[in-house]
Amino acid sequence: MQGELEVAVSQVAHKDRIVIYGSGRTDAGVHALGQVIAFDMEWRHTSEDLLRAINACLPRDIVVRTLGVISSDFNPRRCARLRSYQYRIYNAAIRSPIHSRTSWYVKAKLDLDAIRSGAKYLVGEHDFASFGRSPDKLGHTIRMVSRLDWSANRDSLIMEIEANAFLYRMVRSIVGTLYMVGVGKWNSSVVEEVLHAKDRNKSGPLAPPQGLTLTKIEF
Repeated sequence: MQGELEVAVSQVAHKDRIVIYGSGRTDAGVHALGQVIAFDMEWRHTSEDLLRAINACLPRDIVVRTLGVISSDFNPRRCARLRSYQYRIYNAAIRSPIHSRTSWYVKAKLDLDAIRSGAKYLVGEHDFASFGRSPDKLGHTIRMVSRLDWSANRDSLIMEIEANAFLYRMVRSIVGTLYMVGVGKWNSSVVEEVLHAKDRNKSGPLAPPQGLTLTKIEF
């Protein structure tokens, strides 16, 4: 997504390249409803005119919804205080082509109560080294997860997670670990053992990217 946005903004600005700064990075195949970006460019017309111009240059699967002027010291990544993600699992006997683009299809029946029991170990401030790697050079892996809820909606299980920041692939690793609990391969208490191990080899399989959506950024 960053590449397409940089191309579109650069075309509008008639520059070789304008760098886009995002509030966070997402893996290929992950969706975003609440991504926030910033860039620096000269523009003599209105913000509404700039919004229309950028969207005219973007592919159909990317759109800028709002745009405005900010202070020069604003950095979307450093200024973000809370990030929210949603992960959706389509859990049914027969796969759904309609849901395949935005869900992980799991045929085996998942135990929602067991998943919720395992998820409770991950709420709070912990070292999440077992679930991902730090996106910065300092290597800090302590994060504060303020909410981790699972709900059911017809044939789908939906995870909502909020934290001050996330490690690289952290959410998908959490989903894969709780999947092992949901299918009965692991007891829910194993999640606590995985957390304390601080070893990425101890977590469950990495859930596929298409079920994950960045939903909200708070500053």
